[in-house]
Amino acid sequence: MKYNIEIQPAGVHFQSEANILDDALAQSVPLEYSCKTGDCGTCSADIISGEIENESGTIVNSGSVLTCQSKAKSDAILKAHYYPELVDQKIQTIPCKVASIDLMTDDIVTIKFRLPPTAKFDYLPGQYVDLSFKGIKRSYSIANAKQVSDGVELHIRKVPNGKMSELLFNGLKENQLMRIEGPKGTFFVRANNKPLILLATGTGIAPIKAIVEQLVKDNDKREIHIYWGMQYTCELYCKELPALAAQYQHIHFNPVLSKELDEQSRKGYVQNAVCLDFDSLVDFEVYACGSLSMINDAKAVFLNKKLPLDAFHSDAFTPAK
Repeated sequence: MKYNIEIQPAGVHFQSEANILDDALAQSVPLEYSCKTGDCGTCSADIISGEIENESGTIVNSGSVLTCQSKAKSDAILKAHYYPELVDQKIQTIPCKVASIDLMTDDIVTIKFRLPPTAKFDYLPGQYVDLSFKGIKRSYSIANAKQVSDGVELHIRKVPNGKMSELLFNGLKENQLMRIEGPKGTFFVRANNKPLILLATGTGIAPIKAIVEQLVKDNDKREIHIYWGMQYTCELYCKELPALAAQYQHIHFNPVLSKELDEQSRKGYVQNAVCLDFDSLVDFEVYACGSLSMINDAKAVFLNKKLPLDAFHSDAFTPAK
């Protein structure tokens, strides 16, 4: 049975008969989400009225639910983040061919894909795609701004015994045909004048790279503070960001190493480095991408630094289930 769902404070409506988030996205109602597995909590919505079957299978009429794991059991009104910037986006499946493969570290590869000349694939830097190959599908953030380079660039870390990792790290050749589905996600820089703190661990630097490329292309003069966490110096594979920081005075690049100390890097964790650098975050906007533990910890300590709750945006990398 279909139920009418109203999203406040935007005042938009859609009908839902199954998964609330999927039904919303299918009807061009872009609610906030990230992992879609119920792990990150990004898609949380407050129930104003109505009955919702939540992620644990319980029917509730108050509190909050994860829209990616919930189903309406009556007409309902929910309070949730809605993004008109994404209304005109259409999720599509497009064939793509491997243009280049570069092994950046022992367990990280950069793959660039060519798209068909007729493809019109529009996305906002920070969003992700689902990559499909030989029956396996995995989600990866886009690592390039569309206006800066053609095609799609992905940064992929090898997962021990991972099905997709076995395919991509063992003999992948140029011109291999695959498919991408997207764009997906609500991780993108909002239009305002606040200085930015861009936080990443591991290959979470991929969407950060795309975001910074776009900001530079748009001649955006906001102060940009990039914090990238890795374990060792040899893992700092993304050379484009320190190059941009050297070229532009308003871009600041801060590598942070958890297991090594060198002259160019900080020692410790990215969220702690930010807290050491700023007494208050009340005037900042934060975009964090990487491990769920980093994102949860960063959010907690940044709120204690007076960061407004609506100024923290995240995209958690969660293991495939």
